[in-house]
Amino acid sequence: MLSISRKDLYDEIWSVGMTKAAKKLDIPYHKLKKECVDHDIPLPTQSYWSKLYMGNEKPFQPELPNAEDNLVITIEKTKKEQVKLAPKKIVKSTKQNEKEESPLLITNHDKLSGQEKSYFSHFKQDEDRLIDIYNNLKINKTLSSKPHKAIVGYRKKTQTYREDKLRIKSASGEIFLEVLPFIDSLFKALEKAGAKIVPKYDETEIILKDKYTITLNFKLPCRKINLSPEDERYSTYHTFEYETKGTINVEVGYKLYWRNWGRSEKNINQTKRMSTEDLLRKVFVYIFSLPEIIDEREKEYIIQEKQRLKEEEERLILQEKRDNEYTKTQQLINNSLNYFYSKLVQEYVTAEMEEDSEEYRWAMEKANWFRDSEKYPDDLLSNTDKAVILNYKK
Repeated sequence: MLSISRKDLYDEIWSVGMTKAAKKLDIPYHKLKKECVDHDIPLPTQSYWSKLYMGNEKPFQPELPNAEDNLVITIEKTKKEQVKLAPKKIVKSTKQNEKEESPLLITNHDKLSGQEKSYFSHFKQDEDRLIDIYNNLKINKTLSSKPHKAIVGYRKKTQTYREDKLRIKSASGEIFLEVLPFIDSLFKALEKAGAKIVPKYDETEIILKDKYTITLNFKLPCRKINLSPEDERYSTYHTFEYETKGTINVEVGYKLYWRNWGRSEKNINQTKRMSTEDLLRKVFVYIFSLPEIIDEREKEYIIQEKQRLKEEEERLILQEKRDNEYTKTQQLINNSLNYFYSKLVQEYVTAEMEEDSEEYRWAMEKANWFRDSEKYPDDLLSNTDKAVILNYKK
């Protein structure tokens, strides 16, 4: 049995991850997770490890609720079992002592860490298969006899740059031996994991689960070489050339269905100490870390869109109320002015004109027309004429 304080268990899983913590503490993973949930210990998400692994700043880590609680948790340890090793690889050699191969979970390079393993947990049904594909990633020294169809298309001559085909960007216009085997191995591993490879004229799209669109751009860094006049390649218009550095950079991004014009990107650059197989594993893992980030972006977008629609609806309602209020107020002012001018004309006519005259009758009709032109229409003048007259009077 393992006894550990709640605070120490929280620190352990947030420092190395659930999988590594379970192995380090020698307890089953499912029991560790259950105890964390039962004792209100927040668990790190795949997004947390992805940002921590690929980013420059540490992402947000939730605090332990009731951290002052010194409760000791007791967990049953894993039963000891004999570790089965992979069979020895028979190699013809003059040496008598041959090295045994590592256990099945161990790759030719590094063991799949708990952090990396968590990237595949977003695909729960395929998690074991993805880990198995990862563990068996390898690159042949030369291109296979049956390369991926994107490689075949790349090697064919094309007459237009905007043709949909694999692109490898290089300032020198040349590639080196390891490039095509690297891309071939990556594409085949992704298809084995259920992805679709769709080369475009400006990038390659990786479709996961018919839902997530990941973008890849392959770039070969080059160095500029100045040519001397003694060089046979030198001319007035040809004073320098580019030469590849022998490393591969992969630009990985993703597309969002509501914002096809933009994408987030990450450059995964091969360093001098990084082999092409190391780069292959890093790119493969990063691709499968993106779906959770895409889902989070989608959730954020849905929340923001709902809020935007709510605010827009409230704005329209407020605008409608304002427009109605403005119309009523304007109508009140107009009616008041009409009434004022009507009374003013009536008082003037009564004071200055003979009551039995034709001019008196005409003027009184105009006073009524000023007051309500709909009720007392004029045979010759319209409402437009009335507006002009009243504005002139003002």
